[in-house]
Amino acid sequence: MKFIRLSYIFLLGLAAISPATANDFEAALSKETAQFTFRSDSSLIGWGGADLALGLFFNDDDDIIGQASLIQMRQPSEETPLTFGVGVKAYLGYLDDPDDSLAGFGVGGVVKYTFPGTMPMALYARGFYTPDITSFADANEIIDYTVGFQVEILPETTGFIGIRHLEIDTDDDGDYDADDNNIHLGVRLTF
Repeated sequence: MKFIRLSYIFLLGLAAISPATANDFEAALSKETAQFTFRSDSSLIGWGGADLALGLFFNDDDDIIGQASLIQMRQPSEETPLTFGVGVKAYLGYLDDPDDSLAGFGVGGVVKYTFPGTMPMALYARGFYTPDITSFADANEIIDYTVGFQVEILPETTGFIGIRHLEIDTDDDGDYDADDNNIHLGVRLTF
């Protein structure tokens, strides 16, 4: 029932988005996990220039984690194909097996190397760390990182493959892996 409520909230949020800016919808699936993310310019919240992302993660253990992030990053060019970004990320969710709730605010960044060409490709690494001081509910620490490769298949469609690790240190059970280095495949659609 919680998943259905979170899905409705997520869909209502998507319906309120202005079509004036370019938006992305991303689906990343592995054998055990799914992550759906909506990205847009941060001007939606009155502060332009950064990437705003709202995501919903769930796995086959019935864990559900909502995520929101703001990342400031320069666009790659032929002169500077290596780009860096920094930002913040918020987590709010429920872990079914240890029966824990989690909330937290973390900092992190992105490193991306874009291979220029007619079919742009890129290698990227993205990571966020939420220490004990900004972790709430039953969470003590959240470590979330992804390494991947993407290729622009069509002008508005990007495919990617990557490995994600999402670990939560909880009060009751210690380190809990919500996503333990699973290989995921995904697609990003721009509209």
